[in-house]
Amino acid sequence: MGWKSLWPTLALLGLTNVAAAEVCQAKFFHNGSEIEIVGSGLIQVSAKLSFSQVQKPATKQCQALIKGYAKYALLGMLSGETEVDHVLRVEGAKTSLTQPGEVKKAGDPDIDVQMLSLFGYGAPISAAGQRFAPQSFRLAIGDPRRGPTTPLTVRMGEKTVGEQQRIETAAGQQACWPVRYSRGTDPTLVQLRGAMIPIPPIQSQVTDWFCPSLNLVMKQEIMQSGQRSVIEVKSIR
Repeated sequence: MGWKSLWPTLALLGLTNVAAAEVCQAKFFHNGSEIEIVGSGLIQVSAKLSFSQVQKPATKQCQALIKGYAKYALLGMLSGETEVDHVLRVEGAKTSLTQPGEVKKAGDPDIDVQMLSLFGYGAPISAAGQRFAPQSFRLAIGDPRRGPTTPLTVRMGEKTVGEQQRIETAAGQQACWPVRYSRGTDPTLVQLRGAMIPIPPIQSQVTDWFCPSLNLVMKQEIMQSGQRSVIEVKSIR
């Protein structure tokens, strides 16, 4: 799975964060559901995602095929359009995102959608001041069909829950928890279209607005180098 297909998908799906133990019962997790996402700032996104082939063999075990499209521009360096065609699997607190038919090999970087808090913080949110431990994940940067990929480590700091607030969302006004944390990557080089492109270290402060009545993060705010990006759910059904 290459940089072009993986990172935009994670950026899009990183918004749809629900508690891992409850994702299989989330309102949007059913056949025929659609989520439309928009983003502005350093991360510009326009996308629509649909869910099908939903399977729920157990309370904490489920999967779905996620298909759709995305237009994106990231950090002023990477832009374009991509089709989203991935299988999302949930096994308790573990979530993964793969392309249909893809088999993970031993030693491959661990591509986990929890990198962007996709499916939860490890436990339900119960009160302001609650904290969740730091995490780190690896991405595979590059297109394996054209050459070797480059592993990239993404580090997420301790997450802290703020006081619940009412915010406007695509589903109306909701009482939501702000979950704040830092996110950073190491500098690296990636081969893109035959050229080696330097990717600088990326440091940002992130706030996920988790709305428990929807079991979903409806908005993610990102501050990086003094600039603010917002990714939010525009519509959901």
